Order: sequence, then structure tokens, then C-alpha cells
Amino acid sequence: MPKILIVPALLRLISEGSFFKQVFAWLLRLCTAAAIVGGIWLSIELWRGGGTSSQAIFGQLVFQVALIVALYLVAHLTWVRAQDVAAMPQIAGEVIIPLARLLLRLGGELYASVMAVMSVGGALMIWISAGEARPELAELRLLLPGVGGDAFPAGLALLLTGLASAALGLLGGYLASELLGLLCAIESNTRGGKQG
Repeated sequence: MPKILIVPALLRLISEGSFFKQVFAWLLRLCTAAAIVGGIWLSIELWRGGGTSSQAIFGQLVFQVALIVALYLVAHLTWVRAQDVAAMPQIAGEVIIPLARLLLRLGGELYASVMAVMSVGGALMIWISAGEARPELAELRLLLPGVGGDAFPAGLALLLTGLASAALGLLGGYLASELLGLLCAIESNTRGGKQG
């Protein structure tokens, strides 16, 4: 009877940590592929409703270059962090916290890289197209702040708020990771003090 019970073996596999490392490393690799597919889809969608003037087309082309750079950063960061997850040292009882810290840093890095590149690309698109291509940014309202008015102040507002958001996002991801590490260190020291 014990040979057909798989739950103890499954629980042992989960508690060792290699299970989580492998699963999350592969999930991050799948996220890399999903980012590439999503970026291609977004690029196609942005070209569909583009302006017809030469300024608008050139502005959209500049934004597409920024989109390619952002897509590369997302894919590369996710791939590198997948390798980091796969290479994490395996310490008994310490799997989820180091993984969570790494994922928090990754979240900040992804947000900062996308916000910085897309705000620069969006501002350049607004300035080059004299505001004509601004409706194309409606697809990206969740990432880029909505701006209105004249082209130069709108592009400047987009650039400054995007770069500030990128810096705060990176700071937030790294701060959350460090706070989690600090809490773990406090818990470890408290446990060590009670035993000693």
C-alpha cells in the first residue's frame, strides 16, 4: 500500500525546493516567449490605426523602435532572471523567500525599463508628429500617463512622468526585496536568540 501513495513523495519534492526552482524558471522562460508574442501583436495593432501624414508615420516609426527596445529589455531581463532562478543555491527550508525577493526585483526592473523606454519613445512620437500620432498612445494608457494640449508640453509631461515612474518602480521593487530580506534576517536572528 505505501508504494501507491504518491502524496508523501510529492510533498518531499515540493519541500526540497528544486520543484519551485524548476517551475518558476520555466514560467519565466514562458513569460519571455509571451512578451515577444505580445510585443509583436502590439506593434501590429499600433500600425493599424496610424496617421497618414509623413510626420505621423515617422513619429510612429520612432515609437516602434522604442517598442522594440522595450520588448528586448523585457525578454532579456526575464530570461536572465529565469537563469538566476535555475542557478539559485538550494538551502533546506529557504526556497520561497529568495525566489520572492528575486521576483520582486524583476518586477521593478521590468516596470522601470518599460516605462523609461516607452515614455521616451512616446514623447519623441508626440514631438515628431506634432501631436498627430498621439491617439496611437491610447493603446498604452495603462503604462503611459494620458496627456493633452500642445505637442511640446504633452511630450515633456509624458517624458518626465514616465521617467519618474520608472525610477519609483525600480526603487519600489528593490525596496520590497530588501525589506523581505530584512524581515527574514530578523526572524532568523530571533529564532537563533531563543535557541541559544
